[in-house]
Amino acid sequence: MCFSSTASFTASGFLTVVGIATLAKTKQKKTLLIMIVPLIFAFQQLIEGLLWLSLKNGSEYSLPLTYLFLFFALFFWPIYIPFVALLLEPQKIRRRIILFFCFGGILVGILLFVSFLQKPEVVRVVNNCLFYANQSPYPFLLNYLYILFTIGSGAISSRPIIKIISLFGLTSALISWLIYSINFISVWCFFAAIMSVIIYFYPQKKLLKTKKG
Repeated sequence: MCFSSTASFTASGFLTVVGIATLAKTKQKKTLLIMIVPLIFAFQQLIEGLLWLSLKNGSEYSLPLTYLFLFFALFFWPIYIPFVALLLEPQKIRRRIILFFCFGGILVGILLFVSFLQKPEVVRVVNNCLFYANQSPYPFLLNYLYILFTIGSGAISSRPIIKIISLFGLTSALISWLIYSINFISVWCFFAAIMSVIIYFYPQKKLLKTKKG
């Protein structure tokens, strides 16, 4: 989590338990990629916990951990979420539209992560939260496109659970930006991690149900 090592490790432990419980009740292989999301966020929160400790102790692992966290935050999620939406989408027209979002997510993910690789900077503490510097040439444009391709793919989906995740994602992004704009990357990842818990509570029998209309 963006606020402290204790909070990060607590969130990671909680999400690990939820993630394991979620996988335990997964009955269809097709849904595995969405059911594993809480566990991925658990690992990401673990990374931030280690980052807090590394910064506190002046460890040489701060930069490698920053690389690892931003790999997920900047590169992995804008590719993974549209892909999951595409995999679970049964309607051909929607699949074609979501496929566009997949390519968009790949492009944005590459641009954002490569920008960091070109000018790597260790995460630092700003406003009592972790701050990841965005060195991309068009940060605001790429951030908007990131949200568009990541959340937009879910909005197009006919799967209710994907739509719900997208709605929570958009809401948490707006809250993060309004309250913690400087620390947006870290704070939004925290909200997204908490949001992933809803996957466990969503009825399995409805997971692949297509919303009419």
